[in-house]
Amino acid sequence: MNPNDKAMALVAESAVTVTHVRISTDKPYASVKKAIESRLGRLSDHVRELLRLGKIEEVRAALTLAAGDAGLAIHYVGPHGDWLLLNGERKEATSYLIGNVLYAVQMTRVDLAAGLYAPLRVVLYASEDGGSVIEYDKPSTLFCQFGREEINTVAAILDQRLSAVLLQACAV
Repeated sequence: MNPNDKAMALVAESAVTVTHVRISTDKPYASVKKAIESRLGRLSDHVRELLRLGKIEEVRAALTLAAGDAGLAIHYVGPHGDWLLLNGERKEATSYLIGNVLYAVQMTRVDLAAGLYAPLRVVLYASEDGGSVIEYDKPSTLFCQFGREEINTVAAILDQRLSAVLLQACAV
């Protein structure tokens, strides 16, 4: 393309129906937070360094270890309740990016746009009555827009794994 030529952009929009999940529990926020974080591994900078160095088999092993029995790992923890100090009041609220890089690779090799939802977003916050609430969008309803069976199969696994971990974290 000639630098003097103007680029053309095509924009397409489509509506997606998403199932939103809300789990409420009497269990206090701190207990649920601890339970979530103790059940899931963490995607560490060590794994990213192995990838940078091209140590692919070591990366696979580290990702499998991080995902653990739950098959999921925390990629990022967002301290949203702390950020509310900017408005003068801290609250108990944390967001998570949770996923499995090996699952994400299975989906994005079919359609790179699936990376929009991998990892998944989950928010945990304290409820007014002293309990906790967890909210997330059901993975299968996010990924079904790509219309690919290979992606839908992995998304169904994510539905089950994410739900199981979060319900276990809420169990008293």
